[in-house]
Formats: sequence, C-alpha cells, structure tokens
Amino acid sequence: MIVKEKTSSLKATGLEALLRRLPKSHPRYADIENELRITRAGDNGERILADVFQKYQFPFEHYILHDLNLQSTGKFQIDTLFLCQQGAVILEMKNIAGQINFREEYNQLTRTLENGQVDAFECPSVQLERNKMLLEDWFHAHQLSIPIHHAAVFPRPQQQFVNHRKDLQLLFPFTIPIFLRRLHSFHSNPNSLPLEEIANMLHSAHREYDPFPLISKYGIQQAELITGVYCVHCGIHGMTSIYNGWGCQQCGHVDEKAHVQAIVDYFMLIGYRFTNKECRQFLRLDCRQKAKRLLMQMEIPSEGENKGRVYIADIKTIRKLHESIRSKVTKRPYIAGNNRYNQGNNQYPLPIDRYNSGNDR
Repeated sequence: MIVKEKTSSLKATGLEALLRRLPKSHPRYADIENELRITRAGDNGERILADVFQKYQFPFEHYILHDLNLQSTGKFQIDTLFLCQQGAVILEMKNIAGQINFREEYNQLTRTLENGQVDAFECPSVQLERNKMLLEDWFHAHQLSIPIHHAAVFPRPQQQFVNHRKDLQLLFPFTIPIFLRRLHSFHSNPNSLPLEEIANMLHSAHREYDPFPLISKYGIQQAELITGVYCVHCGIHGMTSIYNGWGCQQCGHVDEKAHVQAIVDYFMLIGYRFTNKECRQFLRLDCRQKAKRLLMQMEIPSEGENKGRVYIADIKTIRKLHESIRSKVTKRPYIAGNNRYNQGNNQYPLPIDRYNSGNDR
C-alpha cells in the first residue's frame, strides 16, 4: 500500500525560475544550469523508482512512502521507504550515467563518460549508512525497534561497474521486487505497534523539503535578477498590465494569470515576505490597488494594515500557487502597438485597465 506518493520537485521549478531571471553572462549561470541538470536527473530517477511500486503488487502486508523527509538527530531525506514485518528498507535512486567506479578508499563514486570526462560523487554507501543511523534515531525516539535494510538503485540494467563495494547492495528497478520478496522470506520482526500505525506515524512526521530562497544559497544579489512578468510565448520579462490580465507588447500574447508565476518566482528566489510596494517593483506595476487586488485573489496570507501590510508565504503556499498555474486559461491574442485584440478579420479595442490608467495610481 502506498501511504505517501512521489511529489513533483519544487527545487527544479525554482532553479528554472532562477535561470530565467539571470542574465546568461552571470558568473553563476553555468553552475545553476549544472545543478538543474542534477536535480532533474534525480527527479527522473525517483519517478522510475516510484513507478516500480505502481506496477508491482506484493502479496504481504507492506507500506510504501516516497520522498520522505524526516528529522531525528539531523534532517534526512529518503527516496523510498518500504515497510514490512521484516523491517524497513531504504531505497536510494542513483540516476548517474557512464561507467561507475566505487573507490572504497575515498568513499567516492566516480563516473566516466564516453568523452572521457570523469566526475566524482559521494559513494551511495555513505548516504545509505547515514540515513540508516538517522532513521534508527527516529525509531528509537518513538520507542520502536525495527531492523533497517538498504540498497542503492541504478535505473539502467546496462550500467557498467568497474568494481563493487561489499557493503553496498545494488539493485536495478526490475530486481527490486525480487529483493523485497526474498527479504519477506525471513522471520518477521515483532513490533510493539501495528505496521500501519508505524507507517502513519512516519507520514505524519514528514515535512516537505524547503530549498528556498535560492539567491542566498548561490550568493546572488536581488538587484541582479531580471524583474517583470514573464511571457511564456516569447520568453521576455515585462508583460503590460491590461484589464483583467497581462499583454505582451512583443508577441501579442495575453495571459490572465501571468502575475502568479512572477510572484511564485519572488517567493522561491528572494524570500517569503514582501510588501505591496516590493511586489509592484518586481511586477513592474504602478498601481497599488491592482497589486492589492491580485494578492487578495491569490489568497496570500498577510499581517498588518494599510501600507504596513506584509504578505507572507511558505512552502505550502508556493506549491498551491504552482499547481494553479498549470490550469490557467489564456485569452485571445493581444496585438501590441495598436491596442487591439485580433480575432479573425474583426478588430476590438483593447479594454482599458481602470486600475492602471490616468490618476488612479
């Protein structure tokens, strides 16, 4: 039974936003591109791992938790935790291409690509042992004595290994069910609590990983970011506020909710708090009342009153807003320069934004 599903990575979303809002000439641009590649590879690997448990059914009591973040004597993340009467199994996906060499004397994994490039990573055995100790501490704090097993999973059966560490169990996706079925053939471990209750305790203790804000992690100043509302059609920042939406003066695209992505970008990159003024500066919006209306429509929590009001988000707010962007509806194209909508052979005057016109500022 899957107790906790795999969730989409917000870190990759944040890194994508950071690359959109950094000039390509920025000295950290290449580093962030590389970090995004690594993050996407990890996410893809975890989806492969989660897919194994979607397709395979085990004929014994078990509980599965994907992408589990816990804290005991330290914070730790487990790609997949499998619970059965024989104990807990930590599965960590390693989506690393190339020829793999486990350098035991350095606790390193090195991979060699076809072009000869060699990269070094922490050996999976170190991460697995660290997570095992932290999970043992978590069980101990909850008066539980549960055996813990672990394995590293590589997604491609054709993966080449130069050598192999004796203390490291390696699996491929299709061998995971075999490994777990064999484990189940051992004697069960009596627990003081039912297995389902332990799984629910773990799920309740999960706290979503929060990688934000990103600019402080990479030593980037807020002033170095490109501001403005992003156009998904042509890729420029600087859509113009029009009545009930945003119009791109370069390609004519109209987007009713384009500001939502910009505000999510602010939270992911800069911080979880801003004022109306800081919001307007980031959106390049003049009208205080329109900014207030947009923020109220987005239901972003706030504290204080009038000009002292501060809007406050958290990781749950970011995920909620990010999910809402996926269902947004685009309106008919806005033709920049002549203030017209174009629909077939008919021309319609551009609706005036009463919040952003004349003296209403």
